Amino acid sequence: MDVTTLEVGDRVRARAGIAIMVSLGLAIVFALLTWWTKEVSTFEVRQPWQDDPFDVATSLDYAIIPGLVIAGALRVQLCRRNKPLPARRVADLLRLSLVVLLVVAATQASEWTAVALGLHRRQWNIDTVWQLAVLAALSAATVAAGTRVITATRALRARNWQGDQPDWLADAALLALRWARLLAWHPRSTYAAVRWVDTTFFSRIRTHPVGAAGVLSCALAVPFVLSKVLLEGYPPLLALLSFALPAAGLFAFITAAGRFLRIVPRRPSSVAIWPSVLVAGCAAGPVVFAFHDSLLSDPSPFAIDALLFGGGLVGALICLMVQLARRHHRHAHPAS
Repeated sequence: MDVTTLEVGDRVRARAGIAIMVSLGLAIVFALLTWWTKEVSTFEVRQPWQDDPFDVATSLDYAIIPGLVIAGALRVQLCRRNKPLPARRVADLLRLSLVVLLVVAATQASEWTAVALGLHRRQWNIDTVWQLAVLAALSAATVAAGTRVITATRALRARNWQGDQPDWLADAALLALRWARLLAWHPRSTYAAVRWVDTTFFSRIRTHPVGAAGVLSCALAVPFVLSKVLLEGYPPLLALLSFALPAAGLFAFITAAGRFLRIVPRRPSSVAIWPSVLVAGCAAGPVVFAFHDSLLSDPSPFAIDALLFGGGLVGALICLMVQLARRHHRHAHPAS
């Protein structure tokens, strides 16, 4: 089936390309500067946002931003200047750019909140001033990049293109085949291997996206717990916290972002309510934990674990009640 494409020289295509590259580049700069200022103690002790709840967002950025940038950079390789582009590929990359900028903007907002509250004011010095100047410049750049992404998205949407085009997983398989050709690997064996991955893994991701998000989030959380146990000697309760906190936050983000990015096709609206309940619980736990300094007078390992899991349980129960109430309302008042 023929797909709607953006031809070479299309102004919408050029506008989208600039917006995508600017967004990914800005995210890389922001991530590197965030990592540098957190790892260099001279800068970290002068930051207003050095403590929770503001540090939670920064910690999650270590996994979220690189993952999004790598995914975007890989798919950009399929965008050739001298060849037509499927509109779906450009639209997906614009969506990813928007997600990246929203993550960056959320972190920046938390940092500006810490500044407005005047946290650690006694430790502020010239290093703080320089960090605030960089934060202001990056915030302005984020707004400008976001404006470009939104403008390009609206221009592309006006083309009224159809959605039956290669998605993220299809392009991943295509990219693997392209790399194999460039590296002069055996074509028949490579095709068989890619087809096996597609039928074995990608098909399961399409049919079980929530489970796939859970596996990925747990895999990404493993380095956190290993670093804490091996390098800092965390006891079991703190090791559990160091795994559950990033795993829960990443699962909630991956599931929500994956739905927005259309990693897999959306299912009918009559699906089970448990994925939403699970996502709400995994999001609520880290949010409540982020305020543990204010909520706990004695932050023992057991207490902070209880706060994390208790907050998640409460969030899940609230979401469950809301979902059940909405379902009851739909059944009691069916659309005419």
